[in-house]
This record gives sequence, C-alpha cells and structure tokens, in this order.
Amino acid sequence: MSSPQAPARERVVALLPDRPLVAIATDPQTPRALPPVLIVNAGVIHRIGPHRLHVRLARRLADLGHRVLRMDLSGIGDSGPIPDRLDFRVSAVADIRTALHDLTAAADGPPGAIVFGLCSGADNALAAAAEDPRIVGLALVDPPAYATPQARRRRLLGRLRDPRFWRRLPAALARRLRPAPARTGTAEADGRRAPPAQAEYGRLLRTLADRGVRVLSLYTAAQGVRCNHPDQLFEAFPDLRGRIDVRWFPAANHTFTALDQQAALVEAVADWSAQRFGAAG
Repeated sequence: MSSPQAPARERVVALLPDRPLVAIATDPQTPRALPPVLIVNAGVIHRIGPHRLHVRLARRLADLGHRVLRMDLSGIGDSGPIPDRLDFRVSAVADIRTALHDLTAAADGPPGAIVFGLCSGADNALAAAAEDPRIVGLALVDPPAYATPQARRRRLLGRLRDPRFWRRLPAALARRLRPAPARTGTAEADGRRAPPAQAEYGRLLRTLADRGVRVLSLYTAAQGVRCNHPDQLFEAFPDLRGRIDVRWFPAANHTFTALDQQAALVEAVADWSAQRFGAAG
C-alpha cells in the first residue's frame, strides 16, 4: 500500500438549498480521471460509519485520486428528517440521486459514480442503481444473500464436528418446543432487513451486469447460513460467475469491529478500484 503524499482535504457539503442534507467531501490532493465515490449510511450510524470505517475508506480512496462524498441520508446524523409521505427506501434513493448530481456535475469529470454501502446501505445503493444510470460501480458489504443446499450442508457438517453442538442440543430442542412469539407487521416496519426474493435479486444483478455496472460483493461470516463460503453467490446464481466480483471475510463481524479486518476491507475496495477503474494503489 502506498503512503499518501499529503493529508486529504475534507469539507462540509450542503446538498440541498431548502433543507439539511449533509455530507463530507474528501477531495484528493492529486485528482485523477476516476469515478467519484458516494458512501452512504450503514443502518442509522451517521456518516463516519461503524468504527469510523467510512472515514478510513474515504481517505484511502482519495489517496488513489477519487473524489469521495460520505453522506447522511435524511433522518440520520446531521441531515433533516425524512420528507412527509416518503418511506425510508424511497427517501434514501432520492437522497442518493441528489448526491450523485453533486458528484457528477463537473463537465470535465469522468462519467458516472461508485456507491459504497454496508447492510441497509447496500440495499439502498442497489435500489438507487436500479433507477439511476449514473451509477457505474457498487461496493456492497453484506448485501442480500441466500441459503443454498450446499450452505446448509456446510453448516450441518460444521455442527456435527463441534462438541459444543452436542452439549447445547438438549437446550436447543427445548427452545424449539416452546411456542414462538407472534410477529406483527412487516420486516421493514419492525426495523428488520427485508431482502428481496432470490429470483428478484438475481434479475437485478443481471440487469446491472448487462448495463456494465461493476459490482463488488463483500461478505462476512455474520450472515450465517446465508453466506458461509466465498463461492456461495455463484451457488445461488451460477450464470453470474465472472460478472460479479466477490470478496470473503470469514474472520470479520458485520460491522468490522476488528481494525485488521477493517483495514483488509478498505484495501479490498481499493484493489477492486484499481482493477476495474484504473485507480493506481
């Protein structure tokens, strides 16, 4: 990894004139003809990201020559509330498209932009990419993932080899016999992620790949049976092999608490930028 020549320049950006929509721009000391990068909130964590991940990522990408914007979506951080009559996803997509206008407004800049998102940030980035052709790249941490027969076999074999599984089995069986509490409302209304149906997600990825969007899916073992192997995306969608890039972080938790794992994630995104967009690391 090369050392930066000088500290990144950072400044506050107000994206809307009539209400607060706030972002921090990280400007490269030596701009290059690279797509700018938009980093969106992970859940309700404001623009620094979990454990300052977004700050470190923005500065690393600025070292490569990208202009980077890490924003607070409406209702998060220093941005204003979600506008009336809009749900969170619709509002998030509108905010992302506003930020893309700021990033891509320069007439002499490269066409399009990359969007980075973790967890619900990945979901929002995907929803925006489905609508906005200015998005030419997506770097997604723990995007939607799906249990496959192979994944279930891997989980079962792992449990059968683990002595703790046998020690915990009686208590687990007892819990299974108890009535499950009733859930009310939808997953989104309860604050849970609601991934699309597997076939729908496959169609979206194919549409993006056909459009030429470069997609990097970065998975952690925190997804459990939904992703317990680096090849699992292609177990679910074999036709996407070679069309989607994947990185696997079996030692990382969902929010990359460990600094060594966080550094590995940042470098994975930087390396992908170098491979797919010509950023020299």
